[in-house]
Amino acid sequence: MADKSIVLIGAGSTVFTPGLMTDLASSRTFDGWNVHLVDLNAEAADTMARLGRRIATQRGADLTFTPHTDRREALPGARFVTTTIAVGAAEGWRHDVEVPARYGIAQTVGDSVGPGGVLRALRHVPELVAIARDVADLAPQAQLVNYSNPLTANVMGITSQTPVQAVGLCHGTMHTLAKIAADLGVPAEEVHATFAGLNHLCWLLELHHGPQDLYPRLRQAVTERAGGIDAPATSEEGVHLAVSADLYRTFGRYPAPGDRHVAEFFGHYLRAADGSPADESELPWGLQGGRDDTMRYIGEKSDLWERLHAQADGTLPLPEGENQEAERLVSIAEAIVTGRDHVELAVNVPNQGKIPNLPSTAVVEVPAVVGAGGITGLGVGPLPQAIAAVLTARAQQQEITVRAALEGSRELAVQALVLDPLVAGRTMAEAILDDAVKAHGAGLEPFAAATAPA
Repeated sequence: MADKSIVLIGAGSTVFTPGLMTDLASSRTFDGWNVHLVDLNAEAADTMARLGRRIATQRGADLTFTPHTDRREALPGARFVTTTIAVGAAEGWRHDVEVPARYGIAQTVGDSVGPGGVLRALRHVPELVAIARDVADLAPQAQLVNYSNPLTANVMGITSQTPVQAVGLCHGTMHTLAKIAADLGVPAEEVHATFAGLNHLCWLLELHHGPQDLYPRLRQAVTERAGGIDAPATSEEGVHLAVSADLYRTFGRYPAPGDRHVAEFFGHYLRAADGSPADESELPWGLQGGRDDTMRYIGEKSDLWERLHAQADGTLPLPEGENQEAERLVSIAEAIVTGRDHVELAVNVPNQGKIPNLPSTAVVEVPAVVGAGGITGLGVGPLPQAIAAVLTARAQQQEITVRAALEGSRELAVQALVLDPLVAGRTMAEAILDDAVKAHGAGLEPFAAATAPA
């Protein structure tokens, strides 16, 4: 039998970990449980453990928080394992955005698709597969929930290489649904929606308020409020978003989760109107706000740590406010532990026919039912043909990326980059990879070009 323990690997996550500890401490289901906080940085793990103890005391929770630097010490008998690792930390993410920018490639996020997403996968997939193998060895009954991006490639690596029960979670569809409901003047909790696709390009298949189909109202709102290529910069979600509106007009379904993510799946939104490289300080389609948010978030990591140290020491008040992502994990864990069924808007799982016109080996984002039997992704039927064509090409690129990561193959890594719509051919792909190897060092060393013998 699995122990009453939850293991968080990558506990130095400055936003997710405090939110998870707060939500666990707010649930009586987990009284008497142990939370093991694993991070390669011992100070980060210890800071989070001290912060967790303060949170538990404030909320009257019976939780134990233990820091670790060795995951194998924390894993034996775990019931739940969560991964939030970031190989290379914030500086690695910065390289994933800035290296392609030298070649005229502007990315709004750079952590899922685009050349940045490929580079991130090359670093993350091998490490997450290694973690999953340890889970299979030491906690074979555990449910593994991965949050690390690129989510699709990471879950594909884990589920293709290990027997571990694993899913990926992302809050994107929740945010999109909440914003759409607000824009339509309908309480979000009363809206029924079905999303399906790939992580960060997931399509709204149906939208109802009771018996009323809300799609006609959504269409009207998009027509009235959305901009176009000259839309002002914005980072706020909602029906005003220009790229999402253009994709809706093109494919007949509304995408999630916001322009800064969905734009990266298509080459033309991040280029100037004539197809030339866009000025990364004046991106079209209102996308500059999303890029600015990404760079701001990367730069704020050190400030976040200063605040967390003070909160752990008791010199600042504890963090407040909700963390939707952590809240979802706690709801899922509660459903599994108690056996009370719970419906999830979207989880990332191997396709295996859930979307029949996408590759069976793809990792897809679909609704799920959670209960005593675990997490069960639900079939949604075929997607519109044009949408399926876009997602199939991307899923196949992700498979090549995962193979490159697991085999340490430079040839496959170059292929994965060439297949991305933002990369203009092999010469550019090799140059990006070479520069990334220099920037990341050991994290991408297997992909360095072979040197000629002296």
